[in-house]
Amino acid sequence: MGEKIYIKVYELLSSGQKLVLAKTIRRSGSTPRDVGSMCIITQDGKLIGTVGGGALEYRVQKRAVALLKQEKSFIYQFHLTNEDLAGAGMICGGDVDLYLEPLFPENAGMVSLFETIKQQIADNRPGILVTRIENGIHAMDTGARVFIKEGGKTFGTIPGLNPKEINLDKNIPYDLINLDDKGMDLFVEKIALDPRIFLFGAGHVSLFVARLAKTVGFSITLIDDRPEFANKKRFPEADKILITDFKQAFEQLEISQNSYILIITRGHLHDKTVLQHALGTNASYIGMIGSTKKRNTIYKALMDEGFSKDDLEKVYSPIGVDINAETPEEIAVSIVGELIKKRAPEKKTKNLIL
Repeated sequence: MGEKIYIKVYELLSSGQKLVLAKTIRRSGSTPRDVGSMCIITQDGKLIGTVGGGALEYRVQKRAVALLKQEKSFIYQFHLTNEDLAGAGMICGGDVDLYLEPLFPENAGMVSLFETIKQQIADNRPGILVTRIENGIHAMDTGARVFIKEGGKTFGTIPGLNPKEINLDKNIPYDLINLDDKGMDLFVEKIALDPRIFLFGAGHVSLFVARLAKTVGFSITLIDDRPEFANKKRFPEADKILITDFKQAFEQLEISQNSYILIITRGHLHDKTVLQHALGTNASYIGMIGSTKKRNTIYKALMDEGFSKDDLEKVYSPIGVDINAETPEEIAVSIVGELIKKRAPEKKTKNLIL
């Protein structure tokens, strides 16, 4: 959840700046942001990111400035009052715990670990970050966190912890773990793969899908066989544009479990071609535009070619959430809404008595 924040952490540390990383580790009731939300407070008090705004964030900033002088971590527990919640536009109370870590560039091992995380993010490879949660950990402590790469290679140490004991459910982005036998509390979080959209078709609907999807954090690869439609002038939001026949496209793409395939081409035959290849990938989402009648026609043709009903049940079609959308702009809203819903992880974290 904090990929961009972690990149910024490394950039600040490598430039010689001290900072405090504030992270939401537990919540109950109504709170401004979910577990895993983060912000950085720099040594001059500047705030980067957010843990909820309002009075909560103001207090975090004030406390962080003091912690830079004390050089020790702190578990900040809040009970949000009616006044706090009114400022955040809420009507129900809640509790939230934040973990504030002073991070100093002089701690070379810790800086190296964040450099590893930054590179992992740049390479679009997953990993798991484990942070020891405890009051009073010194900024120069070398045993406060471990990063576990895909494949099990570890960076950093937490005394008494065997990284193989960490098992984070693939469906959740974080967990708060209490290891009673070790007297240790840990916050475990995924460094997730970048969610990537493979947008097949460069028509009017795709124009608005690209704009909205980029705004909410997806990277976009646009695929079409018409350079007059698929170009950077029409699609400035696209991270990559591939001009190719739809039949050859998949040979040039890296489809991962965090890929979202959107089939919005200009005709039934192209839709069928793309869907046929998409079903052979491990993409987490495959959506195809069109009416129920069109969908059924394509499904029947694919089943005649050997695809099963189970194969086709993976497909979201007609694509998008049902909001009675009619215009290209409205259809784009419905599609991106469905992508957001699909991307959103199962929310889970354990209560921790601190």
